[in-house]
Amino acid sequence: MVKKNDFFIFNNVVCELYRCRTYADLGRYFLPMLKLLVPFRYASIMRNQEQDGRVHLIDPLCHPPEFAEAEQNYMRFADDDDTGWLSLCRESTIFRESDLVGEQQRLRSTIYQKCYQPYDIYDSLQCGSVSHSRPLGTLSLFRCREDGPFTDQELFLVRSMTLHLNQQMAVLVDKEHRLSPLAMVDLAAVAAKYGLTARETQLLELLTRFRNNHEIAEVLQVRGSTLQKHFQNMFRKLGVTSRWEIMRLLLEMDPRS
Repeated sequence: MVKKNDFFIFNNVVCELYRCRTYADLGRYFLPMLKLLVPFRYASIMRNQEQDGRVHLIDPLCHPPEFAEAEQNYMRFADDDDTGWLSLCRESTIFRESDLVGEQQRLRSTIYQKCYQPYDIYDSLQCGSVSHSRPLGTLSLFRCREDGPFTDQELFLVRSMTLHLNQQMAVLVDKEHRLSPLAMVDLAAVAAKYGLTARETQLLELLTRFRNNHEIAEVLQVRGSTLQKHFQNMFRKLGVTSRWEIMRLLLEMDPRS
């Protein structure tokens, strides 16, 4: 049962979450407030980005800010993470790492030794942010051994918070895209210059919104094999071999020329 004090703090944290106007604000304002509800030693929020058909966690927002060094290292060794599947889940998932991975395995892992050992981290609470089956990123809270484990009550509070985090994360990640240079590209002009079909133009727009293959197939209502054919045709017309070459092309070109 939620204590009365926790209830008031929870409401304040939710209000602070919805006051965030940019993705970076989640690190500046939301994480420090969340610490009042669920104490932690370190915390981070990272968002998903697909590259060459694989999903990667990028843009770590950390509290305290100096913890960013650990998460920058994590991005280098993410393939060795036993819990890396969290960023691919299409339903919001939350767990204590110690409930899934034994202590010896955890402390001997490459991720721990290369990223978290210098911070004396012992356990973490991991939460996947998902909106309408679209994986957005992860929220991670970390504790040292002397801090004690995350309790079931704290797990419940974070799970309840993710109902709001998922919604706000989707808004802020999409806003981040709209403010990016890719949002300023005239895709109709690009399509006309390279002879793209309407379907290929739609595919191009979804790529600039950093949608993954599963999401694109759902929007276009096509099978994976059909989607790959659309990719191949578009790559051939644009003279590229990957989606990231498309991004570079769009950023470097003047589509009106």
